[in-house]
Amino acid sequence: MGVLDTIKTRIEIQEFEKKSVELEAKKKILEAGRLAPSGRNLQHWHYILVEGEEELERLASVSPTGGWVINADFAIVTTTDPKYNFNEIDAGRSMTQMQLVGWENGVGSRLYTIKEPDQKKAKLSLNIPEEYHITAVVGFGYPIKKIIGKKKRKAIDEVVSYNKFGTPIEI
Repeated sequence: MGVLDTIKTRIEIQEFEKKSVELEAKKKILEAGRLAPSGRNLQHWHYILVEGEEELERLASVSPTGGWVINADFAIVTTTDPKYNFNEIDAGRSMTQMQLVGWENGVGSRLYTIKEPDQKKAKLSLNIPEEYHITAVVGFGYPIKKIIGKKKRKAIDEVVSYNKFGTPIEI
């Protein structure tokens, strides 16, 4: 599958098979994050691979929106250094690459964030140093059923202008 086909078909998944993702696929997903571009090439992120029923339950318990992660085979917690004002952009770039490589390998995923005051609890439970920020968590696993994403997206001429905002583009 090419990159554009991967982007066209990938959708967020929160229901996963009770089947372990192959180690080789996990390595590829982590490698995609490691190789992502970052502002000034600082690579200021640190990833934590979380797997195992007890560990995923603990991760789910520290977020009001991430309870579904207990159904994932594993999660990747992306931490970044918030002293860089582009830390969230860098995390987004790396997580997107991980999600795309996952989908290319048949692995679905979904992202969620952890806000204060839950951020403190999550950092404690994962032994994350104070200077790092949990930017987001991505849960990964094989989808329960093979899903080809049908995205409801605006037409390209509704979201793209030519040279100046509002100038129609013809593609």
